[in-house]
Amino acid sequence: MAALLLAAIAAVITYFLVPNCDGHSLPESLTKLDEEKLPEETTINYTRLPRSIQPTHYSLFISPELEGNFTTKGNVTITLKIAEKTNTIRLNALDLKIDSKSTKVFASNNETNMKQIKINKQIEDKSDQAYTIYLDEHLNENEEYKLFIKFEGFLNDYMVGFYKSSYIDDKNNTRWLASTQFSPTDARRAFPCFDELDFKAKFQINIGRTADRQTLSNMKIDFFTSEGNKIWDHYKETPLMSTYILAFIVHDFKVQNVNNFAVWSREGHLPETLFAKSIGPNILNFFQSYFNVPYPLEKLDVVALPDFGFSAMENFGLITFRESKLLYSDSTSTTENQRDIALILAHELAHQWFGNLVTPKWWDDLWIKEGFATFFQYLGVKEILPDWNVMDEFYQCQTLEAFNIDKFASSRPIHFQVQNSNDIRQAFDRISYQKGAALIRMLHNFLGEITFNGGLREFIKTYLYSNANNVDLWKILTSEAHRNRVLDEDKSVEEIMKTWMIQAGYPVISVTKNNNRLILNQKRFLINNESEMTSEKWWVPISYETDASRNKIKTIWLKPNESYTINDFRDTWYLLNINQTGYFIVNYDEDNWRKLLEIIMHLQPGIRAQLISDSMDLARGGLLNYDVPLKMISTIGRSDDDINYVHYLAIFEKTNYLHNILRSTPIYGHFEIFFFDTFSFAFESVKFDEYPKEHYLRKRIRSLILKQACRTSDSKCTIEARVRYRNWMNRKSNDLEVIPPNEREIVYCTAIREGGHREWQAAYQAYLQSNSTSDKMILLKSLGCSSQHWILARLLELTISKNSTIRKQDGAEVFRSIATNFHGHSLAFEFLRTKWDEINRYYGVAFRAVSKMVEDLSTFMYTEFQLQQLEQFKKENKYNLKATDQAFDNTIEQVKANIAWMKTNYDSVSNWLKEHLAYLQIDVNK
Repeated sequence: MAALLLAAIAAVITYFLVPNCDGHSLPESLTKLDEEKLPEETTINYTRLPRSIQPTHYSLFISPELEGNFTTKGNVTITLKIAEKTNTIRLNALDLKIDSKSTKVFASNNETNMKQIKINKQIEDKSDQAYTIYLDEHLNENEEYKLFIKFEGFLNDYMVGFYKSSYIDDKNNTRWLASTQFSPTDARRAFPCFDELDFKAKFQINIGRTADRQTLSNMKIDFFTSEGNKIWDHYKETPLMSTYILAFIVHDFKVQNVNNFAVWSREGHLPETLFAKSIGPNILNFFQSYFNVPYPLEKLDVVALPDFGFSAMENFGLITFRESKLLYSDSTSTTENQRDIALILAHELAHQWFGNLVTPKWWDDLWIKEGFATFFQYLGVKEILPDWNVMDEFYQCQTLEAFNIDKFASSRPIHFQVQNSNDIRQAFDRISYQKGAALIRMLHNFLGEITFNGGLREFIKTYLYSNANNVDLWKILTSEAHRNRVLDEDKSVEEIMKTWMIQAGYPVISVTKNNNRLILNQKRFLINNESEMTSEKWWVPISYETDASRNKIKTIWLKPNESYTINDFRDTWYLLNINQTGYFIVNYDEDNWRKLLEIIMHLQPGIRAQLISDSMDLARGGLLNYDVPLKMISTIGRSDDDINYVHYLAIFEKTNYLHNILRSTPIYGHFEIFFFDTFSFAFESVKFDEYPKEHYLRKRIRSLILKQACRTSDSKCTIEARVRYRNWMNRKSNDLEVIPPNEREIVYCTAIREGGHREWQAAYQAYLQSNSTSDKMILLKSLGCSSQHWILARLLELTISKNSTIRKQDGAEVFRSIATNFHGHSLAFEFLRTKWDEINRYYGVAFRAVSKMVEDLSTFMYTEFQLQQLEQFKKENKYNLKATDQAFDNTIEQVKANIAWMKTNYDSVSNWLKEHLAYLQIDVNK
């Protein structure tokens, strides 16, 4: 028997007899792991694995049970290279039952006669999510060994590790599948492994399945074997890669492909994969050309999964998606859906280089892979769909999104200390993604395209199949910048970017004119004008133009702890941060603000958006009088010749804050009169009905305008929406064409808000019956628009109910729709407070679901009493915050900022609105 075992391991376990699962009872540790049990998760600082051992190869056999007890069985053989003499092997394992009696360690220098190393003991450390094997003798430096472990696990429903998912087919049968989600630290839930970024190895995967299923993994299938009622798919070996991008799926999907690019979905949704299939290969080809490094694998599979925690995941050669983020139908999907699919697909394809081929050394540089992927998603879509003008949206959708969290003192640096898995999970936030992308855009701008592209090509080439950190990146970019003479020899990219890496926040550049001199200074911008100002300073690349030098952009550097003076300045007006490429805002002196206001309609829409965003934030932070941004908004809104998506997006995003914070105040009516009077031309001009083959941007403008036009009960838009919804309710079939896709969210939400149970129930029944992933999401979010408290309370309960009609992946989105609803926010807060433990058990710690709920609480919180409740809520759960402590800190500070705004700005805004309406001779009492 021993000889047979040695022979099998010597052959790297190319054949393994999996125990028969029929009638098999779960081990005791697994019988206790039911769906009500939260997966184990550390909340204390843990020790990273020692670097004395480097895994070089895995041979993994794993087979899931998709009928019955949803268990998994398998074994893994890991080839180990010893970097430093040791007598312990420590690797990661979590929620697994390891058969300690079968664990073996062999010296593998001579594979025909491998020596077995005696094991003294084996210990599981749940707090460290680790499994340690203590040996009777030391493993020698520079020698290879093989570790064999047999294990059992279970398919959880938290969408982490190896998990189960299901859907209802056209015959009303439940179809089960199993998929993986290993990022950031969940490969250890599927099999014992060295589950950290820099432990790159090659993987040979073998998956057991029944005859009615197929499997997918990172590579192509090499061959298959049969054994009893199991078929084993044996996959080709991967290149060197980290565990977090390993993936495998057991499924019954169908496929559409072009060459070696394939898109998979359940059969009924297969036609909806055509859009992704049509653009994916072109984006992939663009990135191959841009990076000058070919995509290295033989194939690339893209899969739409019914249950998935993220929007998508970049697994090497096997990209997994949430269905609503991949499937597109002309008859049921919106223009926003189509845009999201293109951008997210481009994001995941960019990851095949940034993240997969070149991987961060540790999670403190998560921004390298996520920031670059976010930046390049725009370049990828711009390349293949140039008429969408997606780069015009970058500032609004990325830079401003980062500002929205980075303007608070509780924000974190983009590069920060990661101490435990909760820190890792919390790092998947707007700082890593949006701020990372915004800083990369700034880097691209001050280096120039040639240097930026050349540096990235060299970076990828240098660290191919390896790991790198931000310092490695800066060194290569500095060398390229000096070679191309775009950066002075006494400057380095590291010196510049370090100020952006280790400091939270961003600067406000103050510009004053004094005796024909422009004087520039910087300080950190904080939205809470009661916050203590800090000492952060940055290297700031500043571009500017003037009335005398239009389209002739000049650039300067504002250094830390120094002001900058532009002498002999005689121009009438000036603009800084051209095309919004810098990660900062600008506060001009009063004279220049007034001059910019006079010429606002002669500036590009992107510049208007920038001026509106900067001035509204400056006013909110107490650095500028609200007279400036409100007059600017009034001027743009009253213009009858330019309903532009870019500046209207900025206006509505910024005025939405005023709409929310004034909602319970006496001046709210004045604000609404001002708002609807200002945008009356847009609201009258933009109608519901689309034209055949209408341009992408025109559709987006319509949706943007109508959403605002329908926000009051007596508007023409609201009346029209209710009529359309009534016609939809009275339809004689499930035909969704009664309401075009781009109008559905507006119509559904408006009618449900203004209606009662009958309207709500009609949407809920449509949600249950719909087969369209896009329409189901629109209906689901619209259910949270109700103004009936008991209905919203019922909907909240559905987000944590066992066997709920709402998928777990969608729960946080439903909570958001209620928490950001004026009629539902107090219900949402009470729900979170009273059911905290239950919510955490239901959602677990992955995907920041509960953190997102906490962050959504602040919209209508602006009193001291609400702040006390929130702080008490955190205090009561201080030992049970899981991965939400950063979210609590951010939300508490946002509420403090709201309170400060009411104290500081309410009276001035109130007076301005009264004076403005009186000037326009508008009677507010009518």
